[in-house]
Amino acid sequence: MQSFADIPAHIREALTPQMRRVVAHQLDRLAQQREVAAAPVDECGAACGTPGPVGPQDPDDDLATARSEYLAEREFWNTGGPAMHETQDLTFDVAGTQVRARVHRPTASKVLPAIVYFHGGGFMLGNLDSHDRIARAFALESGAAVVAVDYSLSPEARFPQALLECAGVVAHLALSGDSYGIDGERLAVAGDSAGAMLALGTALLLRDEPSRVPEAAADPERVTTSLKAMLLYYGGYGLEDSPSRGSFGGFWDGMSSDDLGLIHSTYLTAPADRESPYVTPLSADLEASLPPAFVLGAELDPLRDDTEALGRRLAAAGHDVQWAITPGVLHSFLHFGRMLDAASTAIADGAEFAKSRLERHHPASPSASPDR
Repeated sequence: MQSFADIPAHIREALTPQMRRVVAHQLDRLAQQREVAAAPVDECGAACGTPGPVGPQDPDDDLATARSEYLAEREFWNTGGPAMHETQDLTFDVAGTQVRARVHRPTASKVLPAIVYFHGGGFMLGNLDSHDRIARAFALESGAAVVAVDYSLSPEARFPQALLECAGVVAHLALSGDSYGIDGERLAVAGDSAGAMLALGTALLLRDEPSRVPEAAADPERVTTSLKAMLLYYGGYGLEDSPSRGSFGGFWDGMSSDDLGLIHSTYLTAPADRESPYVTPLSADLEASLPPAFVLGAELDPLRDDTEALGRRLAAAGHDVQWAITPGVLHSFLHFGRMLDAASTAIADGAEFAKSRLERHHPASPSASPDR
């Protein structure tokens, strides 16, 4: 079994002390689990909550195991965190299916702006429970309701189904938010990893092809203008051969080249989907109007360069954008708030960005990249 010492030295030495504690905890948990498991568990899935390549003999069983393990591993990290004034589970009829959602309300206010949150998990893993503490933290720090969306996972539902569901929920809230105590004119989209791709993809789809979103048909312009902010955490935006992809990712974070390849092969319907601007947003028109963007990456993440490229592109286009790379942390670091102060800071900073942009009379802010 691989240990902390097997992580490449340039990564081990760059980890913050708290990030080292997180990695040690994850690897210890994996070792304990393997002592009692009747069958071996993939190292990436158990250690980091991300599946390694699915075995050829029983792919359905392997994926079910990976999903179960992902949720079990997240239970530890979801323990505690902020308490909400009210939490309600809902179901939206969008994109030809029923989509579950969970609304966290941090205060007793009858009407609140909302952050629509899309969870990470490589489009294959995760649900309303896996990212529950993250969603509650965003609600507390922003003062907004957080609507966490349980979009359909791959491979059962492939691109663009999850994207259409996410865009459908946003459009529905923009036009009918008053039914849920939500100000439909003040919405933000947010997500981590795959969820960041869905958040940005949602904004692009509603801007460029609202006709593909039936829920927006009644008033597509109103839907588009309802989006006041995007919070995008360590997403993959289209770089395939970046320096960070060659330097980072492996068994310690579930982000090896094989893992990333599996995500694409499982999520996409056809090879041509790789050319879609909703899959590779760096190929989209980033000069045209977009909501203000908070873009944050992780230094020791193979997707780090995607974050930097997106942040620089949005800034160069004159958008209201705040982007940064958090030093000494790995992909998925938002989950580790019980041990990692950087996770709490990242959520608080994004929530403050959203809060300011969701104000009714927010003035445009200059592009910025904060020092970290």
